[in-house]
Amino acid sequence: MKIMWPLWSLVLLCCVGFVSVSSCRATESVLEVVHTPHQVTQYIALGDSISTDDYPGRNRGAVSLFYLNRDGDFPEFEERDLLSLNSELQLIVAASNGATTETVLHEQFSKLPPNLPGVTLVTLTIGGNDLLRVIHGDPKRLEEHTTKIANNIERILIIVRTTFPSSLILVGTIYDPTDGVGDLFSPDQPLPDALKMLDFINMRIRSFSRLPRIQLVDIHQHFLGHGLHHNDPANIHYDQDDPTYWFTSKIEPNERGASEIRRLFWNALEVESRNLKGVRDE
Repeated sequence: MKIMWPLWSLVLLCCVGFVSVSSCRATESVLEVVHTPHQVTQYIALGDSISTDDYPGRNRGAVSLFYLNRDGDFPEFEERDLLSLNSELQLIVAASNGATTETVLHEQFSKLPPNLPGVTLVTLTIGGNDLLRVIHGDPKRLEEHTTKIANNIERILIIVRTTFPSSLILVGTIYDPTDGVGDLFSPDQPLPDALKMLDFINMRIRSFSRLPRIQLVDIHQHFLGHGLHHNDPANIHYDQDDPTYWFTSKIEPNERGASEIRRLFWNALEVESRNLKGVRDE
């Protein structure tokens, strides 16, 4: 369901010195992207529950926090959200719990608004539910299914770029809740084929980010060490400095996980702002 969220007017307190210098610099960096060459006028969230509020809680999902931070819970991101950049930015949430690539292609696209003047920012997190549906299927068809999932993601990106010619797309890789072990369903029966499928699709997603105005959001890499084996020092991805669990119900992001995805969205936006600045300075 498409949701038009209410808009809040925010003041950039950097101008009068009421927020930290680091927050001001981060905000100033991203301002490059919203004012060049046109202001971002709408934000469209496509994909699955990696993006939504379904599991982290109301207004605590990755998209929600990217749009409007909860300063009391995440002071690190004060003045580092989309509404701080443009208080009139419209948010359209088409992402939905349980969505697959087919859901995006055949349902979510039909709910999108027309192209508007300015830049349309799009985030996409998709593919995990597709994998869950096929990993127990015919082993002889795994390669076929994997290729189809990756091709569907490519189709989604093509349609977005065609429908919104001035769009900036932040596309996420698919995370691995098992920290590289593959034991999502049973500790005694890891699924190495599932990990191979995941690696192939993520490789394709990374290749798509080479296109102009598509920025990679490497959720897979960032989440390693924070899944089912987060507290296992023997795991190759064990994070000694922060051995925390970023999931709930095994495969969904919890509140911390959602905030980390938001972090990656914001970082990708900053990367694009630097790229645009570099082009103008040449």
